[in-house]
Amino acid sequence: MKKIQPIRGTRDIMENEFLVYLNILNVFRNLTSNYGFREISTPIIEDSEVFKKTLGLTSDIIKKETYTFKDRSDNEITLRPEGTASIVRCFVNNKLHKTLPQKITYSGPMFRYDRPQQGRLRQFHQLGAEIIGTKDISSDLELIYMARDFLNRIDLPESFFKIHVNNLGDKESRQKYSKELQNFFQDHRKNLTPESLDRLNKNPLRILDTKNKEEQKLLKKTPKLKNFLSNESLDIFDQFKEGSKKLQIPIVVNDNLVRGLDYYNHICYEFVSDRLGSKDSFLAGGRYDGLIKDMGGPDYPGCGFAAGIERIILICGSVIPILPEKYLMIIALDKENKIKAMKITNQIRKVIDDELSKKNSTSFSVDLIFKNNLSKGLKYASEKKATHAVIIGEKEISQENIIIKDLKKRTQKKIQLLDLSVGLKNYLFNVKK
Repeated sequence: MKKIQPIRGTRDIMENEFLVYLNILNVFRNLTSNYGFREISTPIIEDSEVFKKTLGLTSDIIKKETYTFKDRSDNEITLRPEGTASIVRCFVNNKLHKTLPQKITYSGPMFRYDRPQQGRLRQFHQLGAEIIGTKDISSDLELIYMARDFLNRIDLPESFFKIHVNNLGDKESRQKYSKELQNFFQDHRKNLTPESLDRLNKNPLRILDTKNKEEQKLLKKTPKLKNFLSNESLDIFDQFKEGSKKLQIPIVVNDNLVRGLDYYNHICYEFVSDRLGSKDSFLAGGRYDGLIKDMGGPDYPGCGFAAGIERIILICGSVIPILPEKYLMIIALDKENKIKAMKITNQIRKVIDDELSKKNSTSFSVDLIFKNNLSKGLKYASEKKATHAVIIGEKEISQENIIIKDLKKRTQKKIQLLDLSVGLKNYLFNVKK
């Protein structure tokens, strides 16, 4: 009798590897909770319109890679090929806009009819994070900083990858650029593959994704998107680059990076490694303002990233599982010092992590929120069921201190930034000098 094999592009995950998978997921869950994110789960199957509306009818995923079928009621169903579209659908259906911003994480299996190869399977596992409800560039910076923090915590050396970024601009900028690209490639039709010729009239930006070596040579001569961007888009990217520099996030600007999903705009990025056999991304994301509106919801902005667990496993090893219990909300009130507030937040996270590691415990989530006034910040902290709050306003910035509150005991303490480590450990863990 013929032995029944797993379907091509799928495989069994055996015990030892599954433990690595779980450990990676546990570290991610602990880290994202430490940053104030909360996990949700969406169905593996969705109405096909969820992905047609979000990914774009000209994207390779929709055209060639989705597992789509009719159910017994003649409804068209698609196995989810990625996570963001489902999260946005969930956001709209469950009216999550009542409390903004929403910081959401997810994980689970995804499905694409891809050519099986190293690190690419037809059933694979993703983990991801989304911030919905803010246009501020600090959200993009927080996500990319958190992504790098995650990789550091699973002991993936920074020498193993590079962070490629690009500015995709707004819709109007890309439309102008698309027309210019179309004119350029029309003049070089003889150098294009049949696949690129098909993309030429439908979405010429997709040609920039080509893996054909001859076409990649041609890309060096193409017009650059940055020359067609609006002043607003250029300003956003300048803020992003300056923020990355101040937060010590090493980025490489890649003018040809467009991502494979049509919903991205402004900032996009890929964590690229050559340890997968060829330079390829294993974590990627960006901003998707307008996507929620396209899904029939309110016009709220959003940004996020996703990473392939199988690809990460190919690069690095195991990690330590952790579980958060307490929740510290950092309320930043000074609009002019957002980067400073982010740096203080990262210092606080480090102090807490260091102390928890001594106790072999992982019991603190640390979130950062920007609000116009303290009452709104405290209301948000209460809605999120925070146990502690840190206040960073204009006065605190000028005086180089923070105010920390125990929201349960209704006590508070002023801590100088110079004594941040000692003060936090004393207040939160009753650790004396």
